[in-house]
Amino acid sequence: MILKIAVIPNLTRQKSSAVAYSLCNELEKLEIDYCFSEGIKEGLPELPDRVFEKDSAFIRNSDMVISVGGDGSMIRAAKQAAAENKNILGINAGRLAYLCGLDAHELSLLSGLKTGSFTVQHRMMLCAEVIDGEGRVLYSENCLNDAVFNRGINPKIIDLSVKTDGKDIADYLADGAIFATPTGSTAYSMSAGGPIIEPTLEAILLTPICPHSLAVRPYIFSGNTEFEISVKDTPCRDECVYLSCDGASFVKIEKDYTVRIKKSDIKASFVSMKTDNFIDVLNKKLENKK
Repeated sequence: MILKIAVIPNLTRQKSSAVAYSLCNELEKLEIDYCFSEGIKEGLPELPDRVFEKDSAFIRNSDMVISVGGDGSMIRAAKQAAAENKNILGINAGRLAYLCGLDAHELSLLSGLKTGSFTVQHRMMLCAEVIDGEGRVLYSENCLNDAVFNRGINPKIIDLSVKTDGKDIADYLADGAIFATPTGSTAYSMSAGGPIIEPTLEAILLTPICPHSLAVRPYIFSGNTEFEISVKDTPCRDECVYLSCDGASFVKIEKDYTVRIKKSDIKASFVSMKTDNFIDVLNKKLENKK
């Protein structure tokens, strides 16, 4: 039974605060407790002090998480929830929001949290590690959508070497490359020409970005595949290559660095309150012209 919910709203979105207040009203009707991080207290001045808790504890002390915002908000909150092994539901206060389970006008469906009328989808995540020439891990991040290699502001194409199990897969002379989860297959990878994968599968999608060859195509690998990516030292590679995890952080990849990408040890667990399947949601969102 759901007794307490940690709410994570993205208050930079215009509608999020209004949706958050409506959500609180609905939870109170259902007699479900809720809490927020004390770090956003000033952004929700109409709520009582008692609902704000320490950043380090408010998710851990709850039964599940609700994100209020768009897909970016959902991704950030889902990684926080996954780290504490909590289920998460997204309330859309944005536009398309593939990942959110409810739109703002559907809050009445939250009654299913009291009756158990919901399902949970477990979705794999990726772990990306940047390792220097001496074998030290300089950076490690879990990705719900994708890990992307790009050229930053460099106008030239970049040259990447991709290996698995010590064997070459391909050298990518391209604008970059995307390593995506099935959840991330409907994000940047789809825009770059990659296939759409049912999100509960365990697979890793490798999609080149504008490759300088007609023979280079996206690949789908087993979810247990581990990759090693490095920047090739070629005359045309005189600028920087960057790694971005879920579009949130950018790490410069030096010539002697190796990036290891593999399945993460943690999973994101998405709550679904409706009977729509993945294809229903995808078709609805793709037809949204607003």
